[in-house]
Amino acid sequence: MTVTNQTSDKIYRAGIIGLTGIGQSPPRYDLWSTRHPQPHSHAAAYAAHPRAQVVAVCELVPELLTQYENNWGPAAHYNDYRAMLERENLDILSVVTSDHLHAQMVVDAAEAGVPGVYCEKPLSTTLADADRMLAAVEKNGTQICVNHGRRWDPFWRQALAIIEDGRIGSLTRISAHLGGERAMLFRNGTHLVDTVCMYADAAPAWLIGGMEEGYEDRTEYLGDGGHDPTTDPGASAYLHFANGIRAHIEVSQQTLVNFELDLLCTKGRIRISNTEAVVYLTSPDHPQEVTSRQLGGCVDYGSGMVHAVDELIHLIENGGESISSGRRALHSLEIMIAIMRSQAAGVEKIHWPLTRD
Repeated sequence: MTVTNQTSDKIYRAGIIGLTGIGQSPPRYDLWSTRHPQPHSHAAAYAAHPRAQVVAVCELVPELLTQYENNWGPAAHYNDYRAMLERENLDILSVVTSDHLHAQMVVDAAEAGVPGVYCEKPLSTTLADADRMLAAVEKNGTQICVNHGRRWDPFWRQALAIIEDGRIGSLTRISAHLGGERAMLFRNGTHLVDTVCMYADAAPAWLIGGMEEGYEDRTEYLGDGGHDPTTDPGASAYLHFANGIRAHIEVSQQTLVNFELDLLCTKGRIRISNTEAVVYLTSPDHPQEVTSRQLGGCVDYGSGMVHAVDELIHLIENGGESISSGRRALHSLEIMIAIMRSQAAGVEKIHWPLTRD
């Protein structure tokens, strides 16, 4: 893990709300995997960072509090996050609750003076909640990172660097697919949508979208926080960004398990998934000939989550904006909301800025 040079030796006091899977799971290192980014939980990421320490955790299920202590050692236990905010003088708060519960916790943390918030994705499930979250963090000078982890992951960022360097020309089109039973628009689809936004690097302009078959009447989030896939169906969208890049996004529970993007540029192409990335190049002298090269796919023991903690500490000390900020996460949420609005309007084109109704 590469840790950014920081301006002091301070150890940052962290708290976690929510201790299910991604809240506290220990790393599971797999030596046979071509790429298995770890640690993959908030508790594990803090434990891996030399300048962070979890001092308090909040959870309603007593068994999960016991599990945390067995995995990670002692920390103050709470079943009321407001009490934790009041008593623990936290520097960083991880919000690892169900999707629709993030908003008030982030607002309360900002108003309590917590310098940094590491919020699970998606930012929220409504535009009204997102707006009040961003208003609270901006009013109080709170730094916020949203856990769209591929924005920090070196594996995914190497493809971004190739595009930004212009080595394969300009990015013009993106084809993105998430498949399998857990292909849920808000729960996991937000990762796909946000990764598209990372590469497009522009605000959305318009889209045409529709919900997965059998859910054509779904016009608002009715999920249960990600437990039951039937409460959060997939969707399809054709999206135009303000810089001219267009993207086709497919989130479907009716396809094979997959997370893959095809990044189409004027002089080449990158096909990237969770396990491999391949660059396809054309020659100026022989434009019909295509050569390919696989990018590195090593195990990353730092993981995007550790890099996220590192960035958050850097932002608290030096200012700036996260590469996975609340404003960037808002674009992803708006796209998901716009897909449902397009469905409700008879699969019509939805333009930005979105109305707040």
